[in-house]
Amino acid sequence: MPTIFLLLGALPVAAIERPFALSGTGVGVFVTDAEGHVIGANVTGSGTATHLGSWTTTGTVHYAPPDENGKLPSSGEATIVAANGDKLNVVIHGSFDPASGTDHGIFQFTGGTGRFAAASGISDFVVSVNALTGGFDLTVVGSIDY
Repeated sequence: MPTIFLLLGALPVAAIERPFALSGTGVGVFVTDAEGHVIGANVTGSGTATHLGSWTTTGTVHYAPPDENGKLPSSGEATIVAANGDKLNVVIHGSFDPASGTDHGIFQFTGGTGRFAAASGISDFVVSVNALTGGFDLTVVGSIDY
């Protein structure tokens, strides 16, 4: 009987899908090509989120050439640091509309450290960007498994 309890204690705990919501602000330092076109940004930000408490982040966003509608496909990666120091890795896929200054798409959670070591899931994001200052407001809603 003690052997069974020891073996059960060694089994990994299954990830649980949980609602996720994040809001915050930050700034992006734009990266341009030789012709002055914005091709990306190095971002920093902070705010609050479920499962994270107060958080900070650093990351990179890349912009591809505009599609037929004038929107720039966006992609990137970021590390979000929770209040307790646990890290949550995110891959970003979106579409930036320069006319409205909004980027929207998905955050895909790809692991991290601590309780987020095996995190997964997808959440929707919307970012409003001030093209003059690089300042932004971020909202994320969806789910996370950990």
